[in-house]
Amino acid sequence: MVNLLTKVLVFDSGERYPLLVDGKGMPDFYISLFITVVMRPKSQASTLEKVLSALKHLRRWEIFNGRVLADEFYDGHLLEQEDLYSLRDHCKLDSEAFESWVVQVNKIKASSLINVASLNRYKTPQVLTVSSNHRAIRLGYVAQYLKFLAETVMRKRPDFVTMKPYIDRMVDGLRQMTPRTRSYLQNSGAYRTPKKSVFESYLSVSKPGSVDNPFRNSARQLRHYIIMRLQYEAGLRSGEVLGLWLEDIEYGIENNVHVIRRHHDPRDPRSKQLVAKTEPRVIPIGDELARLIHQYVIEVRSKISEAQSHPLLFVTHASNGKGRPISSKAVMQEMGLVISTRPDTFSGLTRHQFRHGFTLKVKDDLTKQGIPNADQTAIVQYLLGHKNPKSQDDYTQVHNQKLAKKTLREINQKRHDNAKKTDSGNNT
Repeated sequence: MVNLLTKVLVFDSGERYPLLVDGKGMPDFYISLFITVVMRPKSQASTLEKVLSALKHLRRWEIFNGRVLADEFYDGHLLEQEDLYSLRDHCKLDSEAFESWVVQVNKIKASSLINVASLNRYKTPQVLTVSSNHRAIRLGYVAQYLKFLAETVMRKRPDFVTMKPYIDRMVDGLRQMTPRTRSYLQNSGAYRTPKKSVFESYLSVSKPGSVDNPFRNSARQLRHYIIMRLQYEAGLRSGEVLGLWLEDIEYGIENNVHVIRRHHDPRDPRSKQLVAKTEPRVIPIGDELARLIHQYVIEVRSKISEAQSHPLLFVTHASNGKGRPISSKAVMQEMGLVISTRPDTFSGLTRHQFRHGFTLKVKDDLTKQGIPNADQTAIVQYLLGHKNPKSQDDYTQVHNQKLAKKTLREINQKRHDNAKKTDSGNNT
């Protein structure tokens, strides 16, 4: 339906610059101008891709309704209230599901056997919807773009100054329809963090040589096992693990993993970078994990000639794209295979939950060592790479809940014991 694709340009400086292009590779003029002038100076490439996704969804609305907003705005016709409601409802819909629905409707329209009456029931798409947070983000980007588009194309009109308040009113009207987003804590998966035994069971299944391991290739077994252990034992984000370079692993008396921010580094061959979003830090790792990483580098990676052209640690082993940095999608697919071996145990398990599991394990150990809460907060903040200590609240709430329940049980037990002593004293 929408013949627009996201293309990522990589400049000589290393900057990643995503834009929407048509089937011939030509950029969409106004969307590219908006990205360049408004969004690019203050946003990372990952954010720009989210913006482009929202504006591509806006373009679906235009095409489906036979509209060209740039031409309408140029002629002085802004969106009416009915249009805003339609756009609001459109932003609820899942993109792929909506396009599939449109294909079905077009087939029905093309049929000579269909009549207008029977077509009416297809007017409202019954398709999958996105979360309220996703819809709010979409509408926010769309509102920004509509304001930019209207002001850009209407600027040379003699009545632009008069029209400016109406542009603002149109944009404010759309923003007022944006649902309130839930806070990060409320929307988090922290409360669903599995028990320690689930993570240990996953690592047991994915351990190289395990009879339950779904991967036949020993190199693939080793790579996946290391990736998941780095998340669980070092607390790295999935993107930070896939963004590790060979030089980031320190071997010796102290084995360490160096987490370094390398946004737009020209030595990174990936057009879509997976990089550290947190603060730079050095995380100690155990001797066994360091040995496994070294084994992977010497016995697997060094023997793939195509991998010698870049510094990324983890690479693909298959003939298709052999030696390239492994993608996030590939790791997710591998994780799905491991989950399928024990669906009852691993159901709903995500990569990011391994980072939650790491945090809970650290908090439990620090509590057992009697380390004060203030020091625990500082330690966890460093290990997770957070700028703000409050950012760790989402990770530590399960620990706090567990501690609160334990404390309450102890209080209730003391009350029970005291009551028994009082009763026995009265009886004597």
